Amino acid sequence: MIRFFYLISIMLMMSCYSFVSEYAENEEILDYTYYVFEGWKAFEVVNLSDTILIDQHNDYYDLALDLFDVAIQAIDSEFASQQFVGPYYQAYNGIGWSQLYYAGEFLNDSQKRDSLRNESMLSFQLAYNDLINSNFDQILNQDWCDMYLGLFYNNYYLGLNDTSYFNLSLSYSDELLSIKPLYQFNHDELDYKNIHYLRGKIYLRKHLYELAFNEIKVVIEDCNPYVDGNDDLDINLLFDCFDEFSNNN
Repeated sequence: MIRFFYLISIMLMMSCYSFVSEYAENEEILDYTYYVFEGWKAFEVVNLSDTILIDQHNDYYDLALDLFDVAIQAIDSEFASQQFVGPYYQAYNGIGWSQLYYAGEFLNDSQKRDSLRNESMLSFQLAYNDLINSNFDQILNQDWCDMYLGLFYNNYYLGLNDTSYFNLSLSYSDELLSIKPLYQFNHDELDYKNIHYLRGKIYLRKHLYELAFNEIKVVIEDCNPYVDGNDDLDINLLFDCFDEFSNNN
């Protein structure tokens, strides 16, 4: 029988987050939801903690990826005899987000960063394919939105080098906002405001300033890039609105 090595616990200490991993050999793999939950917990230690040390980030992202990988094995085991495809999208979403955030740790290593972003894109595409084809009866709108958000960000990054990807990025965010206009990502401080901000940044790069204004005014309600008595939009004032959001988030 295949033996699985799995994480028993992640301990959160009072003064700081410290991870203690204990691997045990077991004859049976646990329920997939356990590994998905623990994978997100490891992800959140980095992104929702003010005390975690920067040099520990990679350890937690590696841990999250390992847990989501085991979740895929658990789904294989749990749903092998079922008449429908298991909820792989839950694990692929977790893998995609872990890879995407992991890439942010390599700002001075473009090859590693871009490689992780490419892997992240593939993971979200797997999640998309699974969501489209799955007849699992517990698919949540949040699962769709988390996947669309990942594709939105990945295509935005690709668009920085090839602007044709910006249209794909906008399309995925359209899908997300049509499902949840006030979307909140549950595992970090990302929400619909960040989406509108980034959509606005895309329109700025496309020189579509009125559309950019329509996006940023969703999050900066008092943004007014118009000079009194002038119907022409002042681009510098518009950029100030984007800077205001960026500096406060």
